[in-house]
Order: sequence, then C-alpha cells, then structure tokens
Amino acid sequence: MTAQLEHPVTTNEMRLFEAFDAENPDFNAEMIDGEVYFNTVVTHTHGHLVVVIAAQLLAKWCVTTEVDTVYEGWHGTTLLRPDLSVSDPSYRSSSLDQFPADEILLVVEVTSRSNPENDTVKKVRKYAEAGIPYYLIVNAIEGKCLLYSDPKDDRYRGSAESEFGEPVSIGAPINTDLDTSTFSTY
Repeated sequence: MTAQLEHPVTTNEMRLFEAFDAENPDFNAEMIDGEVYFNTVVTHTHGHLVVVIAAQLLAKWCVTTEVDTVYEGWHGTTLLRPDLSVSDPSYRSSSLDQFPADEILLVVEVTSRSNPENDTVKKVRKYAEAGIPYYLIVNAIEGKCLLYSDPKDDRYRGSAESEFGEPVSIGAPINTDLDTSTFSTY
C-alpha cells in the first residue's frame, strides 16, 4: 500500500488550480492537461447512480467519492476527482488528501450533461495513462455503461458496452456483476 506520492509534482498550473479550488469549495473542480473544469450541480439521477454503484461494492472494497486522484505521469497538469474510486479494503481507514492512481482498481464516472466528452474521451486517456485497471463510464444521457479494461500507455485495449438493465461484469480482482436494473437517464 502506497501511503502518498513521495514526490508530488508541483507546477504553476497545479498551484493555480489549488488556489482556485481552495477559494471555491462549492465547485467540483478538476484539471485535465492544464484546463480547469467545474460543475456546481449534481442532479438527483447522477447522485442516485453513484450511490447505487457504491452500495454494491462497499462490502468488499474501499469505495471513495471525488477523492483527489494524482499520478506522477500527468506531470502536475491533471488532477481528477472520479465520482467513485475503488481500491483495496486496507485503504478504508486512510485519510489521504491525494490518492495515488496506481492504487486504484476501478474508477467510475457518471457522465454530466454539460460536458460528457470529459468522461467519454479525455478521462479515458488519463485513466489509461495512470494504469487504472478498469474505467466504468455510466452514460446517463444514452442509458449505457462502457467498461474499459487492460490499460496500455494512453489507451485501454478492452471494452464492453451494456444497456442500462443489463449487468456489467468487472473482472479480477473485483470479480462482480454490477446490477444496473435501477439505473435511469437524465
């Protein structure tokens, strides 16, 4: 278990982002390649999807929401806060301010109405670069789930799509079928 990044990368972009983030605690801000994105409204549907998925994974795994996810390979220009991060249960009692991406087994993002391409394009590349084994996109606009797997470099080599209502099978070490029967669209 890695406690925290030993040498976090501090860049001018990251310092500016951290200042903005500290001054605006009500924004859900993220930075991707030096660009800051924020969302102030979480809809009922978005929140419901996050809670339903978390409830299915909590018994066996450490499940966190919107934790600062960092990776040295992002060179201090990206800080992501996934809707859900799943890691080894040994992290349940940790209180890390920044969670190392290499300790995450699965990230889940529920698409936003305002900028779904962040979740469906930009974050796919970033999570693959960080080597996160699984990335699940819950597309509440289209009523579909897309599970990416087997990261290499800046892409995932595997993917599986399912409609809301069909189970989403996540492989080892998570080994579960997520029930999507109560998922709904915006």
